[in-house]
Amino acid sequence: MADNALLPLPQSDLPSSRDRVMGGGGDDLDDRLPRQPLQWLGLMFAAGFVGAIAGLIGVAFRVSLFWLAYFRNWIVAVGHSHLPAWIGFILPLSLCTLMAWAGSWLTQRLAPQSAGSGIPRVEAVLRRHLRPAGISILFVKFFGGSLSIGGGLALGREGPTVQMGGTAGRIVGDLLRRVVPEPWTLVAAGAGAGLAVAFNAPLAAVLFVAEELLHRFSSRVFSATLIACITGTLVLRAFSGNTPDFGVAPLPPVPTDVLPEYLLLGLLAGFAGVLFNLSLVGSLQLFDRARNWPMGAKGAIVGAAAGLIAWFSPISVGGGENLAQIAIAGHLAGRIILLTIVVRFALTISSYGCGAPGGIFAPLLALGALLGNAFAAANSDLRHVSSDPTAYAIVAMAACFTAVVRSPLTGVVLLLEMTGSWTLILPMMAASVTAYIVPELLGNPPIYDSLRKRDEALEQQHG
Repeated sequence: MADNALLPLPQSDLPSSRDRVMGGGGDDLDDRLPRQPLQWLGLMFAAGFVGAIAGLIGVAFRVSLFWLAYFRNWIVAVGHSHLPAWIGFILPLSLCTLMAWAGSWLTQRLAPQSAGSGIPRVEAVLRRHLRPAGISILFVKFFGGSLSIGGGLALGREGPTVQMGGTAGRIVGDLLRRVVPEPWTLVAAGAGAGLAVAFNAPLAAVLFVAEELLHRFSSRVFSATLIACITGTLVLRAFSGNTPDFGVAPLPPVPTDVLPEYLLLGLLAGFAGVLFNLSLVGSLQLFDRARNWPMGAKGAIVGAAAGLIAWFSPISVGGGENLAQIAIAGHLAGRIILLTIVVRFALTISSYGCGAPGGIFAPLLALGALLGNAFAAANSDLRHVSSDPTAYAIVAMAACFTAVVRSPLTGVVLLLEMTGSWTLILPMMAASVTAYIVPELLGNPPIYDSLRKRDEALEQQHG
Protein backbone atom coordinates (compact mmCIF):
# COMPACT_ATOMS: atom_id res chain seq x y z
CA MET A 1 0.00 0.00 0.00
CA ALA A 2 1.41 3.40 -0.90
CA ASP A 3 2.76 5.40 2.00
CA ASN A 4 0.50 8.35 1.28
CA ALA A 5 -2.60 6.32 0.49
CA LEU A 6 -5.77 6.97 2.44
CA LEU A 7 -8.42 4.50 3.34
CA PRO A 8 -11.92 5.46 2.19
CA LEU A 9 -13.07 6.89 5.50
CA PRO A 10 -16.40 8.60 6.04
CA GLN A 11 -16.11 12.36 5.96
CA SER A 12 -17.13 12.59 9.62
CA ASP A 13 -14.15 10.44 10.60
CA LEU A 14 -11.65 12.59 8.76
CA PRO A 15 -10.19 15.75 10.25
CA SER A 16 -10.78 18.78 8.09
CA SER A 17 -7.94 20.84 6.71
CA ARG A 18 -8.17 22.87 9.89
CA ASP A 19 -8.30 19.79 12.14
CA ARG A 20 -5.46 17.77 10.71
CA VAL A 21 -2.26 16.98 12.56
CA MET A 22 -0.30 15.60 9.65
CA GLY A 23 -0.57 18.23 6.98
CA GLY A 24 1.16 19.57 3.94
CA GLY A 25 4.29 21.69 3.71
CA GLY A 26 6.54 23.00 6.42
CA ASP A 27 4.80 26.40 6.43
CA ASP A 28 1.39 24.87 7.21
CA LEU A 29 -0.79 27.42 9.01
CA ASP A 30 -2.26 24.58 11.07
CA ASP A 31 1.16 24.10 12.72
CA ARG A 32 1.12 27.54 14.29
CA LEU A 33 -0.22 28.35 17.72
CA PRO A 34 -3.69 29.93 17.85
CA ARG A 35 -3.49 33.70 17.45
CA GLN A 36 -6.39 34.38 19.79
CA PRO A 37 -5.44 34.19 23.52
CA LEU A 38 -8.64 32.39 24.48
CA GLN A 39 -8.07 29.72 21.85
CA TRP A 40 -4.50 29.26 23.03
CA LEU A 41 -5.61 29.00 26.66
CA GLY A 42 -8.33 26.55 25.69
CA LEU A 43 -5.86 24.34 23.85
CA MET A 44 -3.34 24.38 26.70
CA PHE A 45 -6.02 23.65 29.30
CA ALA A 46 -7.36 20.77 27.22
CA ALA A 47 -3.83 19.40 26.75
CA GLY A 48 -3.22 19.54 30.50
CA PHE A 49 -6.51 17.76 31.13
CA VAL A 50 -5.62 15.04 28.62
CA GLY A 51 -2.21 14.65 30.24
CA ALA A 52 -3.80 14.22 33.66
CA ILE A 53 -6.17 11.56 32.32
CA ALA A 54 -3.28 9.75 30.62
CA GLY A 55 -1.34 10.00 33.89
CA LEU A 56 -4.12 8.38 35.90
CA ILE A 57 -4.57 5.62 33.32
CA GLY A 58 -0.81 5.03 33.15
CA VAL A 59 -0.45 4.87 36.94
CA ALA A 60 -3.33 2.40 37.21
CA PHE A 61 -1.78 0.29 34.44
CA ARG A 62 1.63 0.25 36.13
CA VAL A 63 0.06 -0.74 39.46
CA SER A 64 -1.92 -3.51 37.78
CA LEU A 65 1.21 -4.92 36.12
CA PHE A 66 3.17 -4.73 39.36
CA TRP A 67 0.67 -6.78 41.36
CA LEU A 68 0.11 -9.31 38.59
CA ALA A 69 3.88 -9.82 38.31
CA TYR A 70 4.06 -10.17 42.10
CA PHE A 71 1.31 -12.80 42.00
CA ARG A 72 3.04 -14.66 39.16
CA ASN A 73 6.33 -14.77 41.05
CA TRP A 74 4.51 -15.88 44.19
CA ILE A 75 2.98 -18.81 42.31
CA VAL A 76 6.45 -19.82 41.08
CA ALA A 77 7.79 -19.63 44.64
CA VAL A 78 4.90 -21.76 45.94
CA GLY A 79 5.60 -24.38 43.30
CA HIS A 80 9.28 -24.55 44.21
CA SER A 81 8.80 -24.60 47.98
CA HIS A 82 5.72 -26.78 48.46
CA LEU A 83 5.62 -29.16 45.51
CA PRO A 84 8.09 -31.58 43.88
CA ALA A 85 9.72 -30.24 40.73
CA TRP A 86 8.01 -32.76 38.45
CA ILE A 87 4.60 -31.27 39.26
CA GLY A 88 5.37 -27.80 40.63
CA PHE A 89 5.99 -26.32 37.18
CA ILE A 90 2.32 -26.91 36.35
CA LEU A 91 1.34 -23.96 38.56
CA PRO A 92 3.14 -21.17 36.63
CA LEU A 93 2.48 -22.91 33.32
CA SER A 94 -1.28 -23.03 33.98
CA LEU A 95 -1.41 -19.47 35.34
CA CYS A 96 0.53 -17.91 32.45
CA THR A 97 -1.40 -19.92 29.86
CA LEU A 98 -4.75 -18.84 31.31
CA MET A 99 -3.81 -15.16 31.65
CA ALA A 100 -2.25 -14.92 28.19
CA TRP A 101 -5.26 -16.69 26.69
CA ALA A 102 -7.64 -14.29 28.44
CA GLY A 103 -5.71 -11.22 27.27
CA SER A 104 -5.54 -12.45 23.67
CA TRP A 105 -9.18 -13.56 23.63
CA LEU A 106 -10.34 -10.22 24.98
CA THR A 107 -8.38 -8.44 22.26
CA GLN A 108 -9.56 -10.61 19.37
CA ARG A 109 -13.17 -10.68 20.53
CA LEU A 110 -13.79 -7.03 21.42
CA ALA A 111 -11.15 -4.83 19.75
CA PRO A 112 -8.76 -6.42 17.23
CA GLN A 113 -7.27 -2.97 16.59
CA SER A 114 -5.82 -3.06 20.13
CA ALA A 115 -3.48 -5.93 19.25
CA GLY A 116 0.23 -5.28 19.44
CA SER A 117 1.84 -2.03 20.45
CA GLY A 118 -0.75 0.55 19.44
CA ILE A 119 1.92 3.09 18.52
CA PRO A 120 1.81 2.27 14.78
CA ARG A 121 -1.96 2.70 14.83
CA VAL A 122 -1.72 6.08 16.55
CA GLU A 123 0.75 7.15 13.88
CA ALA A 124 -1.58 5.91 11.14
CA VAL A 125 -4.48 7.81 12.70
CA LEU A 126 -2.45 11.02 12.75
CA ARG A 127 -1.60 10.45 9.10
CA ARG A 128 -5.34 9.99 8.39
CA HIS A 129 -4.72 6.46 7.11
CA LEU A 130 -6.88 4.74 9.74
CA ARG A 131 -9.93 5.55 11.78
CA PRO A 132 -9.28 6.51 15.40
CA ALA A 133 -10.11 3.87 17.98
CA GLY A 134 -13.33 4.09 19.96
CA ILE A 135 -13.68 4.37 23.71
CA SER A 136 -13.84 0.57 24.06
CA ILE A 137 -10.11 0.48 23.30
CA LEU A 138 -9.42 1.86 26.78
CA PHE A 139 -11.06 -1.13 28.43
CA VAL A 140 -9.59 -3.76 26.12
CA LYS A 141 -6.07 -2.32 26.06
CA PHE A 142 -5.98 -1.93 29.84
CA PHE A 143 -7.26 -5.35 30.83
CA GLY A 144 -5.95 -7.22 27.80
CA GLY A 145 -2.49 -5.70 28.27
CA SER A 146 -2.54 -6.36 32.02
CA LEU A 147 -3.45 -10.02 31.55
CA SER A 148 -0.99 -10.58 28.70
CA ILE A 149 2.02 -8.92 30.30
CA GLY A 150 1.03 -10.18 33.74
CA GLY A 151 0.87 -13.65 32.20
CA GLY A 152 4.57 -13.45 31.40
CA LEU A 153 4.49 -12.35 27.75
CA ALA A 154 7.56 -10.26 26.92
CA LEU A 155 5.70 -7.06 26.06
CA GLY A 156 6.05 -3.47 27.29
CA ARG A 157 3.61 -1.20 29.07
CA GLU A 158 4.42 1.78 26.86
CA GLY A 159 2.46 0.62 23.81
CA PRO A 160 -0.86 0.35 25.67
CA THR A 161 -0.33 3.63 27.54
CA VAL A 162 0.46 5.48 24.30
CA GLN A 163 -2.66 4.17 22.58
CA MET A 164 -4.84 4.76 25.64
CA GLY A 165 -3.44 8.27 26.00
CA GLY A 166 -4.06 9.01 22.33
CA THR A 167 -7.60 7.69 22.64
CA ALA A 168 -8.22 9.87 25.68
CA GLY A 169 -6.97 12.84 23.65
CA ARG A 170 -9.33 11.99 20.81
CA ILE A 171 -12.32 11.76 23.19
CA VAL A 172 -11.53 15.09 24.87
CA GLY A 173 -10.92 16.68 21.47
CA ASP A 174 -14.33 15.57 20.25
CA LEU A 175 -16.02 16.91 23.38
CA LEU A 176 -14.25 20.27 23.10
CA ARG A 177 -14.34 20.63 19.33
CA ARG A 178 -16.14 23.97 19.58
CA VAL A 179 -13.64 25.29 22.12
CA VAL A 180 -10.32 23.85 20.94
CA PRO A 181 -9.50 24.91 17.37
CA GLU A 182 -7.25 21.88 16.78
CA PRO A 183 -8.79 18.87 18.56
CA TRP A 184 -6.67 16.30 16.71
CA THR A 185 -3.59 17.83 18.29
CA LEU A 186 -4.83 16.29 21.53
CA VAL A 187 -4.40 12.81 20.06
CA ALA A 188 -0.67 13.42 19.70
CA ALA A 189 -0.52 15.13 23.10
CA GLY A 190 -2.27 12.24 24.81
CA ALA A 191 -0.01 9.70 23.11
CA GLY A 192 3.06 11.62 24.27
CA ALA A 193 1.73 11.78 27.82
CA GLY A 194 1.17 8.02 27.72
CA LEU A 195 4.82 7.44 26.87
CA ALA A 196 5.97 9.94 29.50
CA VAL A 197 4.01 8.10 32.18
CA ALA A 198 5.18 4.67 31.02
CA PHE A 199 8.86 5.54 31.49
CA ASN A 200 8.82 8.64 33.69
CA ALA A 201 10.49 10.45 30.79
CA PRO A 202 8.56 13.58 29.71
CA LEU A 203 11.26 15.12 27.51
CA ALA A 204 11.82 11.90 25.58
CA ALA A 205 8.07 11.62 25.08
CA VAL A 206 7.89 15.09 23.53
CA LEU A 207 10.75 14.22 21.21
CA PHE A 208 9.11 10.92 20.30
CA VAL A 209 5.94 12.68 19.15
CA ALA A 210 7.92 15.00 16.88
CA GLU A 211 10.53 12.48 15.75
CA GLU A 212 8.39 9.36 15.28
CA LEU A 213 4.67 10.12 15.29
CA LEU A 214 4.76 13.33 13.20
CA HIS A 215 8.19 13.19 11.55
CA ARG A 216 8.25 16.98 11.63
CA PHE A 217 7.99 19.89 14.04
CA SER A 218 4.66 21.58 14.75
CA SER A 219 4.47 24.47 17.22
CA ARG A 220 0.86 23.65 18.00
CA VAL A 221 1.48 19.93 18.65
CA PHE A 222 4.76 20.57 20.45
CA SER A 223 3.17 23.01 22.91
CA ALA A 224 0.17 20.79 23.61
CA THR A 225 2.34 17.69 23.98
CA LEU A 226 4.72 19.49 26.32
CA ILE A 227 1.85 20.51 28.60
CA ALA A 228 0.31 17.02 28.49
CA CYS A 229 3.62 15.32 29.29
CA ILE A 230 4.23 17.66 32.22
CA THR A 231 0.83 17.06 33.79
CA GLY A 232 0.97 13.32 33.12
CA THR A 233 4.40 13.04 34.72
CA LEU A 234 3.28 15.10 37.72
CA VAL A 235 0.42 12.66 38.25
CA LEU A 236 2.82 9.72 38.02
CA ARG A 237 5.32 11.23 40.45
CA ALA A 238 2.57 12.09 42.89
CA PHE A 239 2.03 8.34 43.26
CA SER A 240 5.47 6.83 42.65
CA GLY A 241 7.94 9.54 43.66
CA ASN A 242 10.53 11.52 41.75
CA THR A 243 13.12 8.84 40.98
CA PRO A 244 14.30 7.44 37.64
CA ASP A 245 12.92 4.08 36.57
CA PHE A 246 16.39 2.51 36.73
CA GLY A 247 18.59 2.91 39.78
CA VAL A 248 22.13 3.68 38.62
CA ALA A 249 25.04 4.88 40.72
CA PRO A 250 26.81 8.03 39.48
CA LEU A 251 29.21 7.18 36.66
CA PRO A 252 32.48 9.00 35.85
CA PRO A 253 32.92 10.64 32.44
CA VAL A 254 33.96 8.21 29.73
CA PRO A 255 37.57 8.68 28.50
CA THR A 256 37.78 9.63 24.84
CA ASP A 257 40.20 6.78 24.09
CA VAL A 258 37.47 4.18 24.67
CA LEU A 259 34.95 5.79 22.29
CA PRO A 260 35.93 3.32 19.49
CA GLU A 261 34.64 0.54 21.75
CA TYR A 262 31.27 2.25 21.93
CA LEU A 263 31.26 2.70 18.16
CA LEU A 264 31.80 -1.05 17.84
CA LEU A 265 29.01 -1.64 20.34
CA GLY A 266 26.74 0.57 18.24
CA LEU A 267 27.69 -1.44 15.16
CA LEU A 268 26.67 -4.67 16.88
CA ALA A 269 23.46 -3.04 18.07
CA GLY A 270 22.72 -2.01 14.49
CA PHE A 271 22.92 -5.59 13.23
CA ALA A 272 20.93 -6.78 16.24
CA GLY A 273 18.26 -4.19 15.42
CA VAL A 274 17.98 -5.46 11.85
CA LEU A 275 17.63 -9.02 13.12
CA PHE A 276 14.98 -7.89 15.60
CA ASN A 277 12.94 -6.06 12.95
CA LEU A 278 13.07 -8.93 10.47
CA SER A 279 12.21 -11.48 13.15
CA LEU A 280 9.30 -9.44 14.49
CA VAL A 281 7.71 -9.04 11.07
CA GLY A 282 8.40 -12.70 10.30
CA SER A 283 6.71 -13.73 13.55
CA LEU A 284 3.59 -11.77 12.63
CA GLN A 285 3.49 -13.42 9.22
CA LEU A 286 3.95 -16.85 10.79
CA PHE A 287 1.14 -16.36 13.29
CA ASP A 288 -1.08 -14.97 10.51
CA ARG A 289 -1.17 -18.49 9.08
CA ALA A 290 -3.04 -19.56 12.22
CA ARG A 291 -5.82 -17.00 11.78
CA ASN A 292 -8.43 -19.75 11.88
CA TRP A 293 -7.37 -20.99 15.29
CA PRO A 294 -9.79 -20.45 18.22
CA MET A 295 -9.64 -16.99 19.78
CA GLY A 296 -6.86 -16.71 22.32
CA ALA A 297 -5.15 -19.94 21.26
CA LYS A 298 -2.03 -18.25 19.93
CA GLY A 299 -1.62 -16.22 23.10
CA ALA A 300 -2.16 -19.35 25.22
CA ILE A 301 0.66 -21.19 23.46
CA VAL A 302 3.12 -18.36 24.02
CA GLY A 303 1.83 -17.99 27.59
CA ALA A 304 2.57 -21.66 28.23
CA ALA A 305 6.13 -21.12 27.02
CA ALA A 306 6.42 -18.09 29.30
CA GLY A 307 5.17 -20.21 32.22
CA LEU A 308 7.87 -22.80 31.62
CA ILE A 309 10.53 -20.10 31.42
CA ALA A 310 9.21 -18.53 34.61
CA TRP A 311 9.64 -21.85 36.43
CA PHE A 312 13.39 -21.76 35.76
CA SER A 313 13.93 -17.98 35.68
CA PRO A 314 11.08 -15.76 36.88
CA ILE A 315 13.07 -12.63 36.03
CA SER A 316 13.18 -13.60 32.34
CA VAL A 317 9.46 -13.18 31.65
CA GLY A 318 7.17 -10.16 31.60
CA GLY A 319 8.06 -6.65 30.51
CA GLY A 320 11.75 -7.00 31.37
CA GLU A 321 12.29 -3.89 33.51
CA ASN A 322 13.72 -5.90 36.42
CA LEU A 323 15.87 -7.94 34.07
CA ALA A 324 17.26 -4.72 32.55
CA GLN A 325 18.02 -3.43 36.05
CA ILE A 326 20.01 -6.58 36.87
CA ALA A 327 21.87 -6.38 33.56
CA ILE A 328 22.71 -2.71 34.18
CA ALA A 329 24.12 -3.66 37.57
CA GLY A 330 26.28 -6.34 35.91
CA HIS A 331 25.01 -9.20 38.03
CA LEU A 332 24.81 -11.77 35.23
CA ALA A 333 27.52 -14.30 34.40
CA GLY A 334 28.79 -14.71 30.83
CA ARG A 335 27.01 -17.95 29.90
CA ILE A 336 23.82 -16.87 31.64
CA ILE A 337 23.83 -13.63 29.63
CA LEU A 338 23.96 -15.41 26.26
CA LEU A 339 21.26 -17.90 27.23
CA THR A 340 19.05 -15.13 28.58
CA ILE A 341 19.49 -13.10 25.37
CA VAL A 342 18.35 -16.05 23.24
CA VAL A 343 15.38 -16.83 25.50
CA ARG A 344 14.24 -13.21 25.82
CA PHE A 345 14.63 -12.59 22.09
CA ALA A 346 12.50 -15.61 21.18
CA LEU A 347 9.89 -14.79 23.83
CA THR A 348 9.66 -11.14 22.74
CA ILE A 349 9.26 -11.99 19.05
CA SER A 350 6.62 -14.66 19.71
CA SER A 351 4.77 -12.54 22.29
CA TYR A 352 4.29 -9.73 19.80
CA GLY A 353 3.61 -12.05 16.89
CA CYS A 354 0.71 -13.80 18.63
CA GLY A 355 -1.26 -10.53 18.63
CA ALA A 356 -1.43 -9.87 22.36
CA PRO A 357 -1.64 -6.18 23.38
CA GLY A 358 1.71 -4.79 24.47
CA GLY A 359 4.66 -2.73 23.30
CA ILE A 360 8.23 -3.47 22.29
CA PHE A 361 10.08 -0.61 24.01
CA ALA A 362 10.60 -2.28 27.39
CA PRO A 363 11.56 -5.71 25.96
CA LEU A 364 13.88 -3.97 23.52
CA LEU A 365 15.60 -2.05 26.31
CA ALA A 366 16.05 -5.29 28.26
CA LEU A 367 17.69 -6.93 25.24
CA GLY A 368 19.92 -3.89 24.82
CA ALA A 369 21.03 -4.06 28.45
CA LEU A 370 21.85 -7.75 28.04
CA LEU A 371 23.80 -7.03 24.84
CA GLY A 372 25.82 -4.32 26.58
CA ASN A 373 26.51 -6.60 29.52
CA ALA A 374 27.69 -9.36 27.21
CA PHE A 375 29.89 -6.89 25.30
CA ALA A 376 31.51 -5.74 28.55
CA ALA A 377 32.20 -9.34 29.58
CA ALA A 378 33.70 -10.19 26.18
CA ASN A 379 35.80 -7.02 26.19
CA SER A 380 37.20 -7.88 29.60
CA ASP A 381 38.03 -11.46 28.61
CA LEU A 382 39.60 -10.65 25.24
CA ARG A 383 41.57 -7.55 26.21
CA HIS A 384 42.18 -8.43 29.86
CA VAL A 385 40.93 -5.04 30.97
CA SER A 386 38.28 -4.00 33.42
CA SER A 387 35.05 -2.99 31.63
CA ASP A 388 32.16 -1.33 33.42
CA PRO A 389 29.02 -3.35 32.49
CA THR A 390 26.76 -0.53 33.65
CA ALA A 391 28.03 1.98 31.11
CA TYR A 392 27.99 -0.51 28.25
CA ALA A 393 24.51 -1.73 29.16
CA ILE A 394 23.03 1.78 29.17
CA VAL A 395 24.73 2.76 25.92
CA ALA A 396 23.59 -0.47 24.26
CA MET A 397 20.00 0.21 25.32
CA ALA A 398 20.02 3.56 23.52
CA ALA A 399 21.77 2.06 20.48
CA CYS A 400 19.34 -0.86 20.16
CA PHE A 401 16.39 1.50 20.47
CA THR A 402 17.84 3.65 17.68
CA ALA A 403 18.52 0.67 15.43
CA VAL A 404 14.97 -0.64 15.72
CA VAL A 405 12.86 2.52 15.95
CA ARG A 406 15.22 4.88 14.08
CA SER A 407 14.61 7.76 16.51
CA PRO A 408 18.10 8.52 17.87
CA LEU A 409 17.28 11.68 19.82
CA THR A 410 14.39 9.96 21.58
CA GLY A 411 16.56 6.95 22.40
CA VAL A 412 19.39 8.99 23.91
CA VAL A 413 17.15 11.28 25.94
CA LEU A 414 14.96 8.37 27.04
CA LEU A 415 17.93 6.55 28.59
CA LEU A 416 19.27 9.74 30.12
CA GLU A 417 15.95 10.32 31.86
CA MET A 418 15.48 6.69 32.88
CA THR A 419 18.97 6.31 34.36
CA GLY A 420 20.16 9.84 35.18
CA SER A 421 23.55 8.93 33.63
CA TRP A 422 24.29 12.23 31.93
CA THR A 423 28.02 11.48 31.78
CA LEU A 424 27.26 8.85 29.12
CA ILE A 425 25.70 11.25 26.65
CA LEU A 426 28.74 11.29 24.32
CA PRO A 427 29.16 7.48 24.05
CA MET A 428 25.40 7.11 23.69
CA MET A 429 25.40 9.55 20.77
CA ALA A 430 28.39 7.83 19.18
CA ALA A 431 26.89 4.35 19.49
CA SER A 432 23.50 5.55 18.27
CA VAL A 433 25.05 7.00 15.12
CA THR A 434 26.54 3.66 14.07
CA ALA A 435 23.39 1.82 15.18
CA TYR A 436 21.38 4.14 12.93
CA ILE A 437 23.64 3.79 9.90
CA VAL A 438 23.71 -0.03 9.77
CA PRO A 439 20.00 -0.68 9.12
CA GLU A 440 19.79 2.34 6.82
CA LEU A 441 22.61 0.99 4.65
CA LEU A 442 21.02 -2.47 4.68
CA GLY A 443 17.69 -1.02 3.59
CA ASN A 444 15.84 -2.21 6.68
CA PRO A 445 12.86 0.10 7.42
CA PRO A 446 12.06 1.35 10.93
CA ILE A 447 9.89 -1.13 12.76
CA TYR A 448 6.95 1.21 13.25
CA ASP A 449 6.84 1.98 9.54
CA SER A 450 6.58 -1.75 8.81
CA LEU A 451 3.95 -2.29 11.49
CA ARG A 452 1.93 0.76 10.44
CA LYS A 453 1.78 -0.32 6.80
CA ARG A 454 0.78 -3.80 7.92
CA ASP A 455 -2.06 -2.42 10.05
CA GLU A 456 -3.25 -0.25 7.16
CA ALA A 457 -3.19 -3.18 4.74
CA LEU A 458 -5.13 -5.42 7.14
CA GLU A 459 -7.68 -2.70 7.77
CA GLN A 460 -8.17 -2.20 4.04
CA GLN A 461 -8.62 -5.96 3.53
CA HIS A 462 -11.40 -5.93 6.11
CA GLY A 463 -13.09 -2.96 4.50
